[in-house]
Amino acid sequence: MTAAVPPATTPQKTHRYLRLALVLIVFTLLVSVALQSVVVTWEPLVFGWQPLASISHAFYTPGRDVFVGALFAASVVLLALSGRSRATTLLDVCAVFAPLIAIVPTGLADPRAVGHLPCPVTVDCIPAEDIGTAKAGIAVYVVVVVAVVVATAVIRHRTRTPDRSARLVSIIAVTTAVVVVALAFAPALNESFPFNFWPVHSIHFAVTLLFFGVFSAVPILHAGGPLEPGESAPTPRQRSLYRWISGLLIADLVLLVVALLFRQTFGETPIVFVGEAVALILFAVFWGVQTFQRWDDPNPPSIIGRASAPR
Repeated sequence: MTAAVPPATTPQKTHRYLRLALVLIVFTLLVSVALQSVVVTWEPLVFGWQPLASISHAFYTPGRDVFVGALFAASVVLLALSGRSRATTLLDVCAVFAPLIAIVPTGLADPRAVGHLPCPVTVDCIPAEDIGTAKAGIAVYVVVVVAVVVATAVIRHRTRTPDRSARLVSIIAVTTAVVVVALAFAPALNESFPFNFWPVHSIHFAVTLLFFGVFSAVPILHAGGPLEPGESAPTPRQRSLYRWISGLLIADLVLLVVALLFRQTFGETPIVFVGEAVALILFAVFWGVQTFQRWDDPNPPSIIGRASAPR
């Protein structure tokens, strides 16, 4: 008689659903962008074919709420999956950058921006009314980052659980907050905000590259085998998939940089749109594969107590 499979514990279910949530967040964002590319107007409903220049341009469409909400949701889930390995430390760093992709919009050649920034054909800027929105978002971001860093430091001190990775993430978060608040508000730096991040020019593009650049190391780390005590080992096929995901993601990031530098050459070809879509799909595929790799892990690192972990 086959032994009964023990029911999953509540922590196991939570861990599974957090991972699957990242897949669904990407799916939601892609659905929103796809609909926005085939709907000319929502009231009255008129269909057509108007692909966005990039997924980030959803910020300027009726899909803006979905775009911003998806990025904030992804940041929260990444933090909730925090563990003790190098890979989960990198995911925490990704969670630091994700909200800024939503807060600081991408460039848009729009005559409404004239008056705040010069907006020649070859240089993007953003509508004047969105300058204040971005600065308000950065102000909130900085306050929240400081609050979270202080709260986690107090918790670590009171529970006597020193954590070097948490300290590293806190340093990166505070440094990021200091940089963006200086770029947004320092009189000597903010004249061309949000296109004053040297040498990448666009703050939005810089944090997008940082997000996917940091994340690209995560699959390759998992391709090497288990990173945590009790973690299910990846199968040979899963190891191969992780390597392919990392390699394709790095190649895709190079494509995005080339597309930005030579966008006049590509003309109307939506290279950035394709590059961002590929990056998002690779991100979702990784989480889908790893969710099923670790489906039956009894003590996932994001929920096991640090006190019980080996030191």
